[in-house]
Amino acid sequence: MTESLEIPAEQRRVRVWFGAHTIADHTATVDQAAQYEEAMRRRFASLRVTNEPALVSSGPVR
Repeated sequence: MTESLEIPAEQRRVRVWFGAHTIADHTATVDQAAQYEEAMRRRFASLRVTNEPALVSSGPVR
């Protein structure tokens, strides 16, 4: 049996939501993600924009 652990990374995941549907999904460094989030909030002012830690799979656990 193989499992993968998820660990927080130095990456952030920015998503733009239209209801329950993601219309944009971008992963970048902390600084770049903040800039992208700001740009998406300006462009899609009426939509929800999230900026969360990106999870990176560490691979199979043995």
